[in-house]
Amino acid sequence: MTCLRSSACGIMSLFWSRGFWFPVVFGATLVVLSAVSAGPNQDRRQAKASSCFGGFDLYFVLDKSGSVQNHWNEIYHFVEHLAQKFTSPQLRMSFIVFSTEGRILMSLTEDREQIRKGLQELHDVQPGGDTFMHEGILRASEQIYYGNTEGYRTASVIIALTDGELHEDLFYYAEREANRSRSLGASVYCVGVKDFNETQLAKIADSKDHVFPVNDGFEALQGVIDSILKKSCIEILAAEPSSICAGESFQVVVRGNGFLHARNVDKVLCSFRINDTLTKMMKPLIVEDKYLLCPAPVLEDEGMAANLYVSMNEGLSFISSSVTITTVSCSDGTILVIALLILMLLLILALLWWFWPLCCTVTSSSETAKGRVQ
Repeated sequence: MTCLRSSACGIMSLFWSRGFWFPVVFGATLVVLSAVSAGPNQDRRQAKASSCFGGFDLYFVLDKSGSVQNHWNEIYHFVEHLAQKFTSPQLRMSFIVFSTEGRILMSLTEDREQIRKGLQELHDVQPGGDTFMHEGILRASEQIYYGNTEGYRTASVIIALTDGELHEDLFYYAEREANRSRSLGASVYCVGVKDFNETQLAKIADSKDHVFPVNDGFEALQGVIDSILKKSCIEILAAEPSSICAGESFQVVVRGNGFLHARNVDKVLCSFRINDTLTKMMKPLIVEDKYLLCPAPVLEDEGMAANLYVSMNEGLSFISSSVTITTVSCSDGTILVIALLILMLLLILALLWWFWPLCCTVTSSSETAKGRVQ
């Protein structure tokens, strides 16, 4: 009975001991924390999904002819909300309006304060005049042509908004100017409101898939913002590995979004700008919407850095990023192998020293006989 009570007490003691309950409490705490943090993390993921971190130049080319006179407020809020979705510090933006002539309200800039002032100026526009879309696209092309950054022509996205139908000659000029922008590396998207001619806009834009119809009028403009963002956003988010051994060949996985937005995926290139001087372009082995697998140039010396860019048009223009790959000094592994062998040898010697007295001590015959006499 005493033995049974003792055993039960021992089990209960183990059950209530700190050592038993610590992993249980710790695990329960992790579950609770995971449940509490799931909501905010999900919200952050959703917020990230509705924004773009791409580093390119964005041109808003907006119809301010007399036909939009009573709807300028809706156009302004459309531009304001869409502009807020582009969050990269390397993204530059320009606001252009057109009617009988084209006018640059805000020249290309990445300065967020200048963008805020540009939005205010856009808010104060007074619509009126004819619909000369080509004049607006021309103002974008001029900035693209003169807007090279350190020898790189930054990728450009033009979002042109209009309503109604262009007269035949004005359509011809608009298509011609859009083609000129494309020859400079730009992607052209069109937003058509209500009574627009979709066939015309499909020829001005890169394709029919680059046209966003708003058939329900200007009040429905907010409904196409996420579609425009998803289609126009090309972003580089990370590269793996971010550091490599000097003098070794390697491949880099470029993580991001929108790599299949290229008009021809065979023209997608990875570009490595080494120490801000030498540029090497490599054709990716794999092109998917969310990642590229690119062979990379060998960086010979420790401490070298390669800034990563992606071109969607065979080097005509480039998406920039803040992603950098650096080199470090790496050993060949010989020293590590030797160190492991030495540690194993020391461990074997320690085990021999510990077990030798237990199993291998030799007892003399005289000591054995003396033990028997006693």
